[in-house]
Amino acid sequence: MVLVAGCGGATEGVPVADSPASTTSAAPSAAEPWDPCSIPNTAIETAGLDVESKSTNLFGDAPLSNDWKTCIWTDPDPGSWYFLGVFSSAHNLGYVEANDQFEDFTAADEDGFVQFRRTAKYDEVSCGIAYEVSGGIVYFVLDGRAGREPLGDPCSEIGRVTKSLQASLPARAR
Repeated sequence: MVLVAGCGGATEGVPVADSPASTTSAAPSAAEPWDPCSIPNTAIETAGLDVESKSTNLFGDAPLSNDWKTCIWTDPDPGSWYFLGVFSSAHNLGYVEANDQFEDFTAADEDGFVQFRRTAKYDEVSCGIAYEVSGGIVYFVLDGRAGREPLGDPCSEIGRVTKSLQASLPARAR
């Protein structure tokens, strides 16, 4: 996978949501985007994320948007240094590329992953990966936690996590 370093804003204070008992991931329907919170807890643990940190919104219980499904995790404490947000929509990669908050999109790798970074230049770390799926797009954004030193390269870490979760994602768009 081609890696591009990026910088972006951080967000603190992830509310904790109840973990679902589901162990399978559902494919998106035509009417509604795939729900990233349907990724099985075992896959989340295998990816090195804290299952108990799961949240659908860093800012309360309301959905961020009716067009997007969102799920957020942190890496485990002690030493947790980032949030990982997974976003899903019926939009396509062109829609994400046109978003002025993102730039420096790479060409898709052999698995269809496209890496990007935020346009904002904060002191914190950030990196993103987008993946076109049947019926839409899924993208991941890793943001550093405020006041925490990064324990690795954000683009390498998001690449590792994304690869680990690939089997739990909807089918790749062809």
